[in-house]
Amino acid sequence: VSKNELDWFHQDLEMQVKKWQQEKKENQQNLKALRNTAKKHTDTNDRYSKTIDEKEKQYNAYLNTYLETSNKFANDKVKLEELIKKSQDDFQQCVKRAVEAEVSVLKNWKETEICKINGLVASAEANLKMLKSLS
Repeated sequence: VSKNELDWFHQDLEMQVKKWQQEKKENQQNLKALRNTAKKHTDTNDRYSKTIDEKEKQYNAYLNTYLETSNKFANDKVKLEELIKKSQDDFQQCVKRAVEAEVSVLKNWKETEICKINGLVASAEANLKMLKSLS
């Protein structure tokens, strides 16, 4: 009975060993597949990280360009506003000078007309004296 039992144990042990070997083989295959999957995921992650870094650099370059352009336009706007104010001041001065020139022209015209009228009055008075002396 012992010999039979020993044989059964040996058979059972051999079946257990075969089963464990099969499990070990399957586990090694699964481990290999998992390592391959992990490597693929790592590679994919590295590619995405590189892409993110490139996009971040590109974003920063675009942001810097935008900020430089924005500052340039802001400075140009300030300069244009100053030029507009100066032009408006110059326009007001030109209008003031034009009004003063027109007033001056009218005063000169008035004085000229007064001189003409005074000349006519003097001529009329001379004619009147002449007429009185003749009569």
